[in-house]
Amino acid sequence: MLCLAGTLMVLTGCTDAEPGKGGTIPPAWDEPGTPRIGGVDGNGSDQWQGSSSDIPGAWGAGAGEGALDARTGVRRLEVPGFPKTLYFGYDTDRVNASEYGKINEAAAFIKANPNLVLVIEGHCDERGTEEYNRALGERRAIAVENVVRQNGVDLANVRTVSYGEDKPAVVGSGESAWSQNRRGVLWVGKAN
Repeated sequence: MLCLAGTLMVLTGCTDAEPGKGGTIPPAWDEPGTPRIGGVDGNGSDQWQGSSSDIPGAWGAGAGEGALDARTGVRRLEVPGFPKTLYFGYDTDRVNASEYGKINEAAAFIKANPNLVLVIEGHCDERGTEEYNRALGERRAIAVENVVRQNGVDLANVRTVSYGEDKPAVVGSGESAWSQNRRGVLWVGKAN
C-alpha cells in the first residue's frame, strides 16, 4: 500500500499553483511585438532575441528558429542571406579569393548582432578515408574561421564543425558532384 501511495505522489507531483491555474514557463525568445523602451525590450536586453522581424530585410514575424544542432549546441535561425556556401578546390583547405565576399558579409552580420553565433561547417567529397575527410573538413572550417577573426569577430561568437563526407550536398560520383561537396557552409544561430 505504501508503494502505491509513493508511486501516486511521484506521478502526480506537488504544485503550489491553484487547480486550473498551472504555472507557465516564460518563453526562451522574446514574444513578437514586445515593446522596446529606451532601446531595451521587455526582457531587459538590447540585443536581438530571435524575432527575425528585427533584422533589416528579414522575412518578418514567423521567420524563426530551427532545431538545436547537437554538434554545436546552436539553434539554427532563419536569417536572410544565410546559409552561405563556399566552395574549395580538391584536397585543399585554402579559401578561394572569390569566396571572401561571403565570409566578410557573414562577419559583418555577426559583429552587428553579437548575441548570435556564426556556425562554420566543413565538408568534403567522398574521396579519401573517413578520418582524412573529417580532418580536412575541420581544416576548411578553421580556414574560414581565420578570415572571420581577421574581420574582428569575437571567436566566442563562432563555432566550427566538420562533417567530412557525411553530409553531401549532392549524392553521386564524378567531378560535378564532388565539386559541390567540397564546401564550407556558414549559418547563424542562437547558442543554447
